Amino acid sequence: MLSVASRRGLLAVTALLALVACSGLDVTADGTDAFAATQYSRYAWRSEPPSQPRFSKDMTTRKSPSIRAGVEEKMSELGYQRVDKASAQFLLEYFAMPGFNDGQLVSGGSNEELYGSSVNRQIDGAALDNAYALSGPVEIGKIKLVFFDARTADVLWRVQVSMVVEDSNRIDHDKVREAMREAIAKLPPAS
Repeated sequence: MLSVASRRGLLAVTALLALVACSGLDVTADGTDAFAATQYSRYAWRSEPPSQPRFSKDMTTRKSPSIRAGVEEKMSELGYQRVDKASAQFLLEYFAMPGFNDGQLVSGGSNEELYGSSVNRQIDGAALDNAYALSGPVEIGKIKLVFFDARTADVLWRVQVSMVVEDSNRIDHDKVREAMREAIAKLPPAS
């Protein structure tokens, strides 16, 4: 029998795992074998950051500092060194774009199934309303990060991050930075 403290700890861990599972973040990466075989460790950005007009509504421009910060933090932790473009072995570029998830239900929802296995087939109105609300298109933001060989311009590695947009009028810079850190975490450490 578990003690009260053990049960509380187990409950806290379960709640944390549930939050992580429902984070609305999807990272899709190419295999890293080709990139790891190069044994490159020095990188630079392929292009300069976009200029930020004072009242810009362009999401790529507004997300750019967070994207770069997340990438650079994780690259440094993995042992990669940011250098000037002339000394770089590989170059990084990113593309940010809005999108929708084609109206599919967000995974992990408690109301993905209108009719459970119970004998009572009457469904309450709130569950039905939630099912309809969650079944519509969900706005997502996609960021694709591409690594290019600095000498040949061949693509060495790609990773795409898709995030659920909770408020299209506000950018959660911490969430963007953490998403990019998670994407870069797929890379092997520098040799």
